Amino acid sequence: MQEVSPTDVFAEAVRTDPSTANQEKLWAATFSLERWWFVQRGEPTNPQPFVGVHGEQPFLMAFTSAQRARGFAVANGLAGADEQVEVLALTPADAVAQAPVWTQQGIAAITFDHGISGFFAPLGNLPAIRSHVARGV
Repeated sequence: MQEVSPTDVFAEAVRTDPSTANQEKLWAATFSLERWWFVQRGEPTNPQPFVGVHGEQPFLMAFTSAQRARGFAVANGLAGADEQVEVLALTPADAVAQAPVWTQQGIAAITFDHGISGFFAPLGNLPAIRSHVARGV
């Protein structure tokens, strides 16, 4: 059984009532996380986050915990159930700083906890979202 996180609760609230208030709560909770987690791909000397495709658009696959990143990797055949899964952990500020680079690489958006709550935003919107929720929700 998957543990329910605050972002899961807020993502469900947005699904049932996509009001500005609910979206602000979701993104405030997301940006208040200590780290955003990514399944690591690439060489150990040049680690990259896993990028999936949704609607023919490349999406950065982020997770609210290392356990969720590992579960995604195993469930999607990126690692065996008994294998170690390498993950990247970035602070939300570092991820926002990296967003322009990812955008230049052709990545359209970031999705969180794919297969669980699955909320997302265009990468280019992350700085504005962070600024908005930092002003106090």
